[in-house]
Amino acid sequence: MFASGFRILPRHGPYGAINLLGLGLGVAVFLMMMLIVRYEYGYDSYLPGASHIYQVDDDFRPAGRAPYQSSYISFVPVPFMEQDFPEISQAVRVFENPVPVRAGEVLGRDVVTLTDRNFFSVFDLPLLEGNKATALDGPGKVVLSATMARKYFGTVHAVGRRLRIDNSGDDNVVSAIVADPPPNSTGDFRIITVFPSSWMDKWPFRNWGSLWGHVWVRIDDARAVPRIVAGLRGFPYRHPGNWKESLIRFTYGDGGLMLVPLRAVHFHNASIGEGGASRRLIDILGLVGLAALATAIVNYVNLATARSGLRAREVAMRKVLGATRPALIVRFMGDAIMLVGVSVLVGLALTELSLRWVNMLGGWNVAFDWGFVLPVSVLVVLVVGIVAGIYPALVLSSFRPASVLAASRMPAGGRIESALRSVLVVLQFGFAIVLAVCTIVMTDQAAFVRVLDRGISKEGVIVIDALANSSLAARQDEIVRRLGEVPGVRIATRSDMYPHHTIDSDNFRPPGGDSLISVWWGYATPGYFEAIGARLVAGRLFDAHQGNDYHVAREKEVAGTSIVISRLTAERFGFASPEAAVGHELREDGVAQTYRIIGVIDDIRFGGAHEPMRPLLYYGRSGSFDEAGAIIRYEGASQAEEMARLRSAWASIAPDIPFSAQGVSDIFADDFRSDQNYGALFGIGSAVAIGIACLGLFGLSSFNVSRRRHEIGVRKVLGADRRQVLALLAGQFLRPVLIANLIAWPVAWVFMSRWLSGFDQRIALTPWPFVIAAGGAALIALLTVIGQSAKAAADPPASSLRAG
Repeated sequence: MFASGFRILPRHGPYGAINLLGLGLGVAVFLMMMLIVRYEYGYDSYLPGASHIYQVDDDFRPAGRAPYQSSYISFVPVPFMEQDFPEISQAVRVFENPVPVRAGEVLGRDVVTLTDRNFFSVFDLPLLEGNKATALDGPGKVVLSATMARKYFGTVHAVGRRLRIDNSGDDNVVSAIVADPPPNSTGDFRIITVFPSSWMDKWPFRNWGSLWGHVWVRIDDARAVPRIVAGLRGFPYRHPGNWKESLIRFTYGDGGLMLVPLRAVHFHNASIGEGGASRRLIDILGLVGLAALATAIVNYVNLATARSGLRAREVAMRKVLGATRPALIVRFMGDAIMLVGVSVLVGLALTELSLRWVNMLGGWNVAFDWGFVLPVSVLVVLVVGIVAGIYPALVLSSFRPASVLAASRMPAGGRIESALRSVLVVLQFGFAIVLAVCTIVMTDQAAFVRVLDRGISKEGVIVIDALANSSLAARQDEIVRRLGEVPGVRIATRSDMYPHHTIDSDNFRPPGGDSLISVWWGYATPGYFEAIGARLVAGRLFDAHQGNDYHVAREKEVAGTSIVISRLTAERFGFASPEAAVGHELREDGVAQTYRIIGVIDDIRFGGAHEPMRPLLYYGRSGSFDEAGAIIRYEGASQAEEMARLRSAWASIAPDIPFSAQGVSDIFADDFRSDQNYGALFGIGSAVAIGIACLGLFGLSSFNVSRRRHEIGVRKVLGADRRQVLALLAGQFLRPVLIANLIAWPVAWVFMSRWLSGFDQRIALTPWPFVIAAGGAALIALLTVIGQSAKAAADPPASSLRAG
């Protein structure tokens, strides 16, 4: 049965190759997209009991302002949650901090997870060595992943070895080794230790307003979740701590806390602008894969059914020689399944060859998993084989031998078959046009974000975040001064406000008003605004010669201490213009201290294009402060050259702290790289879909021309010229393409409108992407069929009639 399929393959010539290649490409795109979707939806599935673990988020619903959520919350509610909800079997606080780590001569900078002693009661990580019951039962113990153990000790057998974290002066003893988490896991649990007891008096453990770390709870009884969710709303009002009710109401409104299942955190974090992946985009990638496969299947079935009539005489001869209808049905189905199987093998090869490149493009670590790929491939073979073989199997096996052998031409399916093929062409190009529109819009949005005005300089600025290490606090001024002596450095300054790093917000009252306005604030040292290229729009900037501009610490401030605000901050406080804000005073809620506005700068977008613009406020500072980064403006060298100079200087300035720095242009590039990569994947999908559609269109047009040569000859004898014949043949396939646009445009509009709504700054959805996609599809379709049609139109009527 299958041997006959291999024998008939060469007879199909280019049509067989078109069919195999088209379906193979469709299968490759489908498998690739499904592997990506499976990877993203598989986040944290490796953890035992993952369905019982929940992240506790802040749910802010302040009156008169847009609601928002944050996965970074205060540690205040943890003991009260365990008290109010006995169904919470365990609650654990987690703070992840990138710090220097040293073991002997090996120095690195890695994320250290500080947590509570009951960490393993929530996260049941698989251990390679050690005992979960005692691994974190006291200070001075640290748990390493297998990779971290090999990095610092050269072996996974590191229990009992010592390493130093964050230059604390005390060594930690390795108490256990956990297996490396898979790449699609939420927690960065590679170095785990418990909070020092001295930290219990820190601000995040005592104040609701400190959005510092994560809180995870384990709930074994799923039936209790709705009650806990209801109880967490309004939770801050029941346990206010040192916050007044008015402040809680201003901050939380009628919100409170909320639960997010662990398996949903990856997508949820993306929806609130905290990393992760957009569920909508991943779903669309899955639809791209399905569309590519559907296009390939439609193309395959279209060509297979169109050419099946050529086997009518073969069927008649087999019946004459004694073949029964059931035997013919089995043979046709077997042939179809075999040919589809060959196409799927081509698709598997293409998938494995391109997987590495796709991983690099999207930043994934997707593996070619035979346990997933093989069953899906078998299913595709069976489904497509049956669909492609059912028509010839049932229809051709019903032909009467006498009528077929007596006819001078092959039997045709008539208008119904022709209409069916037109519908299939519409579907093919409909899929392709939707993908093409999505690709154009996503590419335009990525280009828009790339040139988006951030309010600061993108080039010639480097941020050294290694300065934020707590052991360097007393040396911040000295280090910045020495960095300023590096060749090429024009300005060296420091601040805790730089791209992708704004750490704190407070509530302020406008002049003469009682309403509270939330503002993100930070410190600026001399030279900061010039270094980042901020634009002054009113008033003046901090001046070292003005006695009230720079202060050593907040407790040294006096009434009327100078502040600089952004344009948006001035608008939020109700000032008619930036100029009108200068000279007015603001007061921080709960503090008697007042601050005098001396200048207004243009708005600065430190976050990504998905995040809303934040109102900013700056204090002048001359002393040391937490989370300070060194801001370096350089000239006369490339970024790579200047980075190498700074790295070399850092080795002598702070040899115990690993150098960590990034160019501002690179930080901002991360904002659009993800969307750009998704756009590239859409581009691949649309190119493959259009390519498959054109392969099918070429095959159908060639077949159609060969079937209509007699008709063409008759038309030319009756007076039709070459242009009319060409219009007849080309128009037959252009009409379905034009109809496909009418179906594809609304679908693409809905998809892209929803996708663009996730950006704070976005392009307008104009008709141009739709017109370009439609025109491109029509042009490609025309070029595909024009060659065969022109050749047929140019043939002399005599040769056409003889061939017919």
